[in-house]
Amino acid sequence: MNTNIIFLSTIVLILFSSCAVSPDDPFQGIEDKYDLLLGVAAINLTTGEEVYYNADTLFSTASLIKTPILVELYRQYEIGILDPLHRIQIDTTKIYPGSGILQHMTLPNTITLEDAALLMIILSDNMATNLVFDQLGLDHQAQLDAVNTMMQTLGLSNTEMLNKPFGFDTRQDTDFARRYGIGVSTPLEMMRLMQMLARGGVVSPDASADMIAIHKNQIYTDYVPLYLPAYEDTLSFALKTGAISRARTDAGLIFSPGDTIAYAVMVDRVDDPRWVPDHKGNLAVSEAGKVMYEMLRKQR
Repeated sequence: MNTNIIFLSTIVLILFSSCAVSPDDPFQGIEDKYDLLLGVAAINLTTGEEVYYNADTLFSTASLIKTPILVELYRQYEIGILDPLHRIQIDTTKIYPGSGILQHMTLPNTITLEDAALLMIILSDNMATNLVFDQLGLDHQAQLDAVNTMMQTLGLSNTEMLNKPFGFDTRQDTDFARRYGIGVSTPLEMMRLMQMLARGGVVSPDASADMIAIHKNQIYTDYVPLYLPAYEDTLSFALKTGAISRARTDAGLIFSPGDTIAYAVMVDRVDDPRWVPDHKGNLAVSEAGKVMYEMLRKQR
């Protein structure tokens, strides 16, 4: 056999089997293909193998910031500040556009805090999100501080909620907030949050399990899961996605009979104004998710 072919085959084998270092080529190829910024962080919690690419880079979270909101909500449940069965009065003054169904329901009405939190995650309901967020403190700044302090406590110093969804009255008018929108984080920190949830280390083991159960009901599973062999490997997912015109995000847990993978895949600087299934950001996240999974999956 030609020695060049042997050399190239060896390089490819190393790239896809030794995941402790950043696998530049496949992810760089996706970046170049779609002309965007891509970040990936993932760890197989069973084998310990890891994959990183632009993992420490700041990205817009879009609605992925709703998972940190849920974490702070559960902290306040845990210490007795909030009651999941508390009923929130909702009327036309609390309508927020974008994703979700509450804005289309008959108002006035009431909803329990736990049901609002469920809608916040599984449907990314913006109105439900703001109903939850408004319970976290006495005013907007206190609510932001509650979420962000909780992230700091978990060691996620780059994860920050900046604004409430469509909260035009309270929107921060800074270059940073205008750049990143409602939230900012890194793939590494969002992956670590999912890793901590999987290990029962967020608020408490019971709270972590409850939050994972909510994420398992996610409706939007067409980013990272799209190209994964769900039937072959009987995969299941607990995840949260986010989308704004220039960014797409997906962070969660992949469960299979042999292992569990915690991951975050994020893209930004996407030049594609369309809201369609084949949006460049959608495809980039899906393709990067498949590469990540194939690198980390435990061979069975």
